Amino acid sequence: MRQVAQIALTRSVRWAYSDPRLDHVPAMLAELERDPGDYAAALEHEADVLVRMRAQGKSPAQRIYDYLALLGIEGSEPVREAIASLLPPGTPPEAVIATIRQMRRRWLELYGDDPFFVEA
Repeated sequence: MRQVAQIALTRSVRWAYSDPRLDHVPAMLAELERDPGDYAAALEHEADVLVRMRAQGKSPAQRIYDYLALLGIEGSEPVREAIASLLPPGTPPEAVIATIRQMRRRWLELYGDDPFFVEA
């Protein structure tokens, strides 16, 4: 995953300096530095299914937008509640947060090579 994200970030320097996607680069870099323990309680299968469902029928540009929207959302109570409603009943809060993080990780594994990263 780290290699895929680093390739995407390397390609991102081709973006125009005024491109709003550049605002997300620090958050992407922070994501790469996460401790493996941040994913320990994640529901991996559920994260995979949610990522694939979000990406279904979307263009690479739309998938990039969805990924960027996932950055840092675990800090939002309404978002955590929304994701928790899609997970098995009684999923503990730490598992919801870890699953959101796992969604970002899985997204990079599946779609990190989207051509949208290559061309502005």
